[in-house]
Amino acid sequence: MANMFDMLKQAAQMKKQAAQLQKLLSGKIYEASSADDKVKVKINGKMELLSIDISDDLLSPHNKTHLEKMILHTYHIARKEMEKMLQEELRSRFGDLPFDNMPF
Repeated sequence: MANMFDMLKQAAQMKKQAAQLQKLLSGKIYEASSADDKVKVKINGKMELLSIDISDDLLSPHNKTHLEKMILHTYHIARKEMEKMLQEELRSRFGDLPFDNMPF
C-alpha cells in the first residue's frame, strides 16, 4: 500500500514539474535578425512564431522570393538558438537528463 502512495506522490510531482516546464517554455523569448537586420523574427520556447518585422524597402513584388528566403532563414536561426537556450535551462534545473533529443 505504501508503494501505491509513493507512486501517486511521484505522479503529482511529475505533473507539477510538467506545468513548470510549460510555463518556462512559454516565457522564454528569442529574437533573431537577418544578416542585414532587415528581417527580424521573435519566437517563444514552444517554437511558436510571435512576430515578424520586415524592413519597408523589402516590401516590393520583385523582392518576394528573396524576402521569403530571408524570413525562413531567420526563423531557423531563432529556433536553433532557442533550442540551445532551453537545453541549457533544462540542464541547470534538472541535471544531466538526456535533453539533447527533446523534440524542440
